[in-house]
Amino acid sequence: MATGPVVWKRGGSQSGGVAQAPRPGGAGESGLLSAVLIISFLALELTLLARAAQGRFVSQFPFFYSAAAFMLLSGVVVTVMYLSVSPYYPHAAWFRLLMSILIEFAVVVEISDHIFKPYPVIRLLGRSLALGICAIFFVLYVLPSLVESQQASLIMLEFVKRTSLTKAVAVLSLLTAAYYYRLPLGKNISGMALGFCVYLGINIINFALAEAYGPARYARTLGVVWPLSYTIALLIWTVALWRYQPVVLTARALPSGTRRAPEPLSDELERFNTELTRLLRR
Repeated sequence: MATGPVVWKRGGSQSGGVAQAPRPGGAGESGLLSAVLIISFLALELTLLARAAQGRFVSQFPFFYSAAAFMLLSGVVVTVMYLSVSPYYPHAAWFRLLMSILIEFAVVVEISDHIFKPYPVIRLLGRSLALGICAIFFVLYVLPSLVESQQASLIMLEFVKRTSLTKAVAVLSLLTAAYYYRLPLGKNISGMALGFCVYLGINIINFALAEAYGPARYARTLGVVWPLSYTIALLIWTVALWRYQPVVLTARALPSGTRRAPEPLSDELERFNTELTRLLRR
């Protein structure tokens, strides 16, 4: 989740080895596109949060809206530093980037919680599954990118690409479980997952191309496509979350003395949840 283009450079007396951020007044078309992306980000993020506050459904998606609030507030701060040509802008942009990489995992947890919402015990298992997949991929796939013998800029590109792939695998695993057990997602979670997958998919391709062509040659494209991907995700989220639409589960009649189960869910999942609940109550 990022706004504003980033140019990946090594060293520099001002940055101390931190990636430099371009200043206003650069190339005409590039500067105009950057301004449009920043304005679009702020407008969509404000609309998304304001609509949730107006509809009083922020509490329905606490992890997601917490992440969105952080991105908005940090985005405003970084944008002000960007426009004021602050010497601390590169460091602030790097801090925001690293924090956003971590905060994006909150969206994975949100999707997991709502997929298994009808089953409290399995909901906890689903959250553990999502975090477990992320942790395994992080240890076996992401961390090795930080110790590889490459330039700092290439290491960071690989790191962001691998974290994006880790989140994508976690979300797709959750959606596969939902499909297998016929769990209804509803418009809100479907849109949330779609926007997140679009954002992650574009980033994976974008950062892979940046590695292939090199940060210096691909920097301008990287700096445009990256914030553009988040803007597209914001647009999808704004439409999908314009109003809160809880999933309505229709119950079916079962033989006397048997628990009623929602029609779209499998009996196996219902029995699993019941057994786990009994075990935890002992």
